[in-house]
Amino acid sequence: MEWKIRITDIIMIIAIFLGPIIAVQITEYLRHKKDSRDRKVHIFRTLMATRSAQLAPMHIEALNLVELEFPSSPRSAKRVVDAGRLYVAHLGDHLYPKEAWGPRKDELLVDLLYEMSTALGYNFDKVQIKAGSYYPSGYQETENDNFQIRKLWLEILKGNKQLAIKTDSPLPIIEQPKTEIKKENV
Repeated sequence: MEWKIRITDIIMIIAIFLGPIIAVQITEYLRHKKDSRDRKVHIFRTLMATRSAQLAPMHIEALNLVELEFPSSPRSAKRVVDAGRLYVAHLGDHLYPKEAWGPRKDELLVDLLYEMSTALGYNFDKVQIKAGSYYPSGYQETENDNFQIRKLWLEILKGNKQLAIKTDSPLPIIEQPKTEIKKENV
């Protein structure tokens, strides 16, 4: 009996051993890629949903994840990271003129969301991003009222303001009838 090993036999043996390993590696690569995209989409959706409520904790959390989840290697992702850095830098810029700070902040957020939508393959333009959100005026009024109340209480607690208490008329004093306790002789 003659044992001949042909090149096709060797290739077949290698394929039997390496096939499952390569299949698992490809599956893991595709899963990793999908998970990465899902995280990016989640950040984008959160920022889009909260673009009118920029003090919402979800908005701030998503904003802080931009640099982590959008690597700077592909060109589109680099533009996202750059736009995110500009926006965050502006949020911390206390020297920017106050009257122009708000509009500039909104402009930079729109730029960030536009770059994210482009990198993720969505077809949003800047006008859609800027005008496409709904935020009830009652929410804004409530936020402003709560802010003013907190500021006033802080001033009172610091001793910079006093809490004035005003009464329109003195409170009536209601007298309770006295009851006698009878002692019985036993």
